[in-house]
Amino acid sequence: MEYTVKSGSPEKQRIGCVVAAVYASRKLSPSAKILDEVSGGVISNLVRRGEIEGDLGQTLLLHNLENTLCDRVLLVGCGKEKDITTRNFRNINQTMVKRLQASGATEIASYLTEAPVKRRDITWKIGQSIEAIDECLYEFKQLKTDKSSPRRPLRKFIFSVSGRGQLADGEIAVRNSMAISSGIKLSKDLSNLPGNICTPAYLAKQATTLQQQYPKIKTTILDEDEMEKQGTGALLAVSRGSSEPAKLIVIEYMAGDKDQEPVVLGG
Repeated sequence: MEYTVKSGSPEKQRIGCVVAAVYASRKLSPSAKILDEVSGGVISNLVRRGEIEGDLGQTLLLHNLENTLCDRVLLVGCGKEKDITTRNFRNINQTMVKRLQASGATEIASYLTEAPVKRRDITWKIGQSIEAIDECLYEFKQLKTDKSSPRRPLRKFIFSVSGRGQLADGEIAVRNSMAISSGIKLSKDLSNLPGNICTPAYLAKQATTLQQQYPKIKTTILDEDEMEKQGTGALLAVSRGSSEPAKLIVIEYMAGDKDQEPVVLGG
């Protein structure tokens, strides 16, 4: 998936689909208002007729909205504007993805970043959008015979920012969140593999590959003799029941400040 950020008015986006929010009690978001105005009130008329109320999880897909350059407009219900929680924001993005998967659109301009989330800025909203989208689209296909993909899969998301001053922070959010999502995907892939494939030796090989790909990562792998010297008797006792020898894998990411306290995660 390709992710990027852009500032600009929704009606000027020449793209497969523009996504805008509608809040509870039929309140239009700023981008939805713009689309409504340029189309001569089409959206507000649909809202008045009850096509979408703005409740959390509702969607309404419109085609060829007048005086816009996009092929489609997807309206997504976000619930009460003042009550959008961090979890709801992720759910809103995943609702968007599920609806878009059947739409035929492949490139999307999302204005859901306008949605107000308490104490969360635009960088957080872009980051959470990416992680929620990737989570929704995740599939484990390594062991499937049929690895076919949708005929027109989603392939690009553009996130709206309010002005050029937010572009730099938005691009940093994109890079960071894509890295996080990549790590989450690797973890899911490994945990979905059966034990006869994802052995200690297999995990050690994956850890070594990470070190080769990322210079700031240091990987240390101890075999059973070295583990014995370190006093890891409890771990070795577990591995005695397997024909696969144990490995103790230590991955260090050394990119923090010198005086920063380390964060340790144990599997």
